[in-house]
Amino acid sequence: MGFSKMLELLQEKNKGYIILANAGAFYLARGKDAVKLNEILGLKLLCIEPDVCKIGIPVNSIETYMKKEYSYIVYYFNQQTNRLEIIKKYTGKNKNTETKEKLNCYICQNTVKVYKKPDKYVEAIAKLYEEENNKKQEEKKEQEKGKEIDG
Repeated sequence: MGFSKMLELLQEKNKGYIILANAGAFYLARGKDAVKLNEILGLKLLCIEPDVCKIGIPVNSIETYMKKEYSYIVYYFNQQTNRLEIIKKYTGKNKNTETKEKLNCYICQNTVKVYKKPDKYVEAIAKLYEEENNKKQEEKKEQEKGKEIDG
């Protein structure tokens, strides 16, 4: 069992909580937790395994990044004893209800290059998804500007 599987099992054990565990200088989240953190914090998604996203938060910046609106648990994996311990548990007003393990692998340059055979068809679908994603982001910005003007 690898690190990704450990995170997956911790997610199953702690439904609704965003799960983070240390890996070197970062706390990592995988799958649905990574997608949610991307949404609320805007952090970059990477691949932890084929078609599963991960996100990393520097160990020394965890308090800065974690918003108090979502429930989360931070685990410390002790390399010497091979044991896990909870170093922070916060129950916020919101639970993570995200179900997607990945955002969109065809937009992710790492996935297209590493896991998918790059060809003109994959590149075409990647461009389509990227254009749609950019359009959604622009629409969201316009809505936020409208709220600021109204408010």
